[in-house]
Amino acid sequence: MLRLARKSLTPVFAAWSGIAVLAILLLGPASTANSELPSLGEDSLFNIARETNIGRSVYVRLLESGLIETQPLIDRYINDLGFRLLAGIDHRLRDYRFFIVRDDAVNAFALPGGFIGINRGLIMQARTQHQLASVLAHEVAHVRLRHGMDMMEKGKELNTKAMLAMLAGLLLGSADSEVGSAMVFGGVAGTQQAMVNFTRENEYEADRIGMQLLHDARFDPNGMVEFFGIMSKLSGSSGMGIEYLRTHPLNNNRIAEAMNRASQLGSGANQVDDFLLFKDYLRYASSDSLPDQGSDYLRALAQVLAANYQQANEILSALYQQDDENIWFGIAYADNLEHLGREPEAERVYRHLLNIFPGDYVLSMRLVQLLKKSGQNQSALEIARGLETQYPNEKQVYFELSELYKSLERPAMSLMAQAEFQRISGNRQQAIKLYDQVMKSPDADFATESKAREKRLQLLDRK
Repeated sequence: MLRLARKSLTPVFAAWSGIAVLAILLLGPASTANSELPSLGEDSLFNIARETNIGRSVYVRLLESGLIETQPLIDRYINDLGFRLLAGIDHRLRDYRFFIVRDDAVNAFALPGGFIGINRGLIMQARTQHQLASVLAHEVAHVRLRHGMDMMEKGKELNTKAMLAMLAGLLLGSADSEVGSAMVFGGVAGTQQAMVNFTRENEYEADRIGMQLLHDARFDPNGMVEFFGIMSKLSGSSGMGIEYLRTHPLNNNRIAEAMNRASQLGSGANQVDDFLLFKDYLRYASSDSLPDQGSDYLRALAQVLAANYQQANEILSALYQQDDENIWFGIAYADNLEHLGREPEAERVYRHLLNIFPGDYVLSMRLVQLLKKSGQNQSALEIARGLETQYPNEKQVYFELSELYKSLERPAMSLMAQAEFQRISGNRQQAIKLYDQVMKSPDADFATESKAREKRLQLLDRK
C-alpha cells in the first residue's frame, strides 16, 4: 500500500483563519440574491479564466506543500460527493475541484475558480453524508454567485494584488514566522469588520442556494440544519474559536431560516452510503496508529497500522465475505493480503471488484501496481493502457506506463509516457525535450513519432 508520511502542519495552519478570510475576500459573500451566474465580461476585474488560474495556482502550492490528502480512494469520495451537487447546475462555467486539507482545525473554504477545500477536522465533526454535503453545497454557492469577486470589483479600498501576495506568502510558509503572520492579519484587520457585516447578510444567500443544491441532488436539506447544530454546540463547549465560524458567522436567525427552508423542501432520500467507512479510512490514512476500538472496519485498519496483519486479516476477510461488493472492504482486504505475501489472493479480490466496477480507476491502479510487483508487466501494461484511454489527465497513469514500457524494453514508448507526465505536471520545457527524444528514438514507430510531433507543436503554440 502507498502511504504518505505524516507532516507537521501546525506552523502553516497557525494563521489558517487568515487564509479563510482572504478566500472570502476573493470568493466570499455577494450582494445579489439571484441564483443565476452573473455574466463576466472582459472588462471585469477577473474573468473566468483568470479566476481559475488564481485558484489553480493556490491549489498547486497547497498540493506541492503536502497539505492536500491525495489518497485516491479518499479523494474520489469527496469529489463524487461534490459532483453529485453539481449535476443539477445548468450551464456550469467552472470545472470544480474538491479536496481535503490535512489539518484538524474545523474549517472549509472556496478558492477562485471552484477549488473547494474541506479540512479533515471538519469532516470528523460531520456524522452523515448529508451534513458533509451541506458544507460543500454552501461553498459551491459562494463560487456560483461570485461572492467576493463583485466586492473586489466595487471596493476600491481593497488592494487585490496585496491580498493575493499575502495569501501566496502564507501558503509558501511565511506563516511560520511572526512577520508572515503579521502581514496576513495586519492586511485583513482594516476591512475585517466590514467583511463580517457583509458576510452575515450574505451567508443566508449561500445557505438558500446550497440547500436547493442538496435537495436537487437528493441529499437531505436537514443535513445543513444538523451541521449548524454541531457547530453551535462545538463553539459553545470549547474555549477556542471555531475557524469555520469566523468565516461563516452563525446565529439563531440563520439557523431558524435554514430550518424553515429545509421544512419547505422536505427530507431527502434516506440513502445508504459509505460515509462512515470513508471517515474510518481517512483516520487510517492520516495516522501512524489507531486505538483498537470503534467499528470492525476501523479496528482492522488499526491492526494494519500496527503491522498485525494476521489479526487484521481475520476481521477484513469476515467483512469481505459479508459484502464482497463493498470497495472499501475489498481494497483494505486485498491490501492486507499483500502485506501477508498472498498476492494471488489479492489479485483475485481486485479482479472480482473490477467485474462489478469495470474500469474503476482506484481498483485498476492498485491491480497494475500489484501485477508490476509480481513481474506480470505485460498484463499490467494492458490495464494501464486502458486507464490511459479513460483517464488521459492522470499523472500516475503515465508514471506507471513509463516504468512498464521500460521494463518491457520499449524505450520510445517509455519516453512518450514520461513526456505526457511532464506535460500534465505543467513542466512544458521538459515535456518538449522528451518529445524531441521520442522523435529521435530508433524504435519509435510512425504513429508514436507523429503523436510526439503533434504534442510538441501544441506546447510550442501555447508559448
